[in-house]
Amino acid sequence: MMRNNTPGKFGSHKKVLILLLVLLTCNNIYGGENLDSLFVEARNAAMDTSSRDLAIELCQHALTQVPDYHDFRILLGRCYAWNSDYVQAEVELVQVVEAADGYQDARNALLDVYLWSNQDEKALDFLLVSIEKYPDDIHYRVKQLQLLAKQGKKVEALDIVEHILAIQPNHEGALAYKESVRKPKVDILTEDVTPQEAGRSTTVRYVYNRLAETKTEMQFLVIESSLDPWHWVSLEHKETFGFGPIIFKLNYADRFQNAATQVEVESYPTLRKGTYLYTGFGFSKSDLFPSFRFGLEAFQALPSDYEVSLGFRYLEVPEKKIPIYVGSLGKYWQSYWFNATTYVSSTNSSLSKSWIFKMRKYLSKPANHLELYVGSGVSPDANLGGEEINYLGSRSFGSSYKQELNSKYDFTVGIHFSNLETRVGAYRGDTGVQLALSRRY
Repeated sequence: MMRNNTPGKFGSHKKVLILLLVLLTCNNIYGGENLDSLFVEARNAAMDTSSRDLAIELCQHALTQVPDYHDFRILLGRCYAWNSDYVQAEVELVQVVEAADGYQDARNALLDVYLWSNQDEKALDFLLVSIEKYPDDIHYRVKQLQLLAKQGKKVEALDIVEHILAIQPNHEGALAYKESVRKPKVDILTEDVTPQEAGRSTTVRYVYNRLAETKTEMQFLVIESSLDPWHWVSLEHKETFGFGPIIFKLNYADRFQNAATQVEVESYPTLRKGTYLYTGFGFSKSDLFPSFRFGLEAFQALPSDYEVSLGFRYLEVPEKKIPIYVGSLGKYWQSYWFNATTYVSSTNSSLSKSWIFKMRKYLSKPANHLELYVGSGVSPDANLGGEEINYLGSRSFGSSYKQELNSKYDFTVGIHFSNLETRVGAYRGDTGVQLALSRRY
């Protein structure tokens, strides 16, 4: 007889008593007070793991009498979810969401089911609908951030961070994620990453330029070339050291049936967090390249994801020594990078009035991006030959796309259009294509 007093038996007796109470009140089940009391009893039972089956039975009984009592169905769905019966939980909760689209408790419960059952894509799709319906609800944005961070989609996650901070500027979770996972800062000179993200890699780059004399300064597209095309091949290797990366380049140019080579060395030493330098040297024995080039530029990160730089370039070509001053302003915004760079020189050439504006859009991975640019004048940091320095002016625009092929290889393709003023009243159209393959180690 003593065995009848064990906790298990007592729990069974309690369950029977509650069910009897339900049966006694079922004739008056439509009464609001009885339903509310029954819901409180079911909710209390649901909080106790050992009584959760009882909670399910109470919810099911109430729903047979009043199928549209949504609180019972939401509690039933949550009970199934707590018991890891996610399929049945989804069935119940979807009914409420479809029947009462504005019932946010049901929406939140269904979202939890997707999250707990690792149905990430369903959760993301459901979040998009929920955010559209409740754009100022930070709860959904935070869940979206957590899912994207879980999937390693850093660029998209940082986009969501900006939305969260627009609603709640001091949100600790969003600020912490933004600080721990920054978009890789792309150097505006070499299209390479800054020292913090640098590694070892080798790149082969090929550029083809189709040229033609034109009658106006606005003719960019060269369909039929009237001049021999230019070819440019570059072999680049990057090594990373404690102070930052060093890039070694061997350039080969074939222009107007003349060939020449150039050797360059560039580095990006880190001075402190947020501050780094660009230094570069180049040497050549041919007039197709500057015989000597030198560059020095300091980059500084600023609050709100701005970056500024100030520097100097120096070129030597036959009978000329050209000093050039350079400055830039960059801004990261969500998954975009904007940058404006200007070059100032006292020479009477296109170098004296150069500027370039770039916009880069980071895609699913920071290594993948699409870039657009427009510029005027000749940039001393481009694939510069000795002849371009004497141009009176130029206008150019273009785009490039970089794609990570796998864990070791990246591929870049680009196209550009230029119109160059070679002498007063004489213009040259230039249509070019760039291909590059990089191997990471």
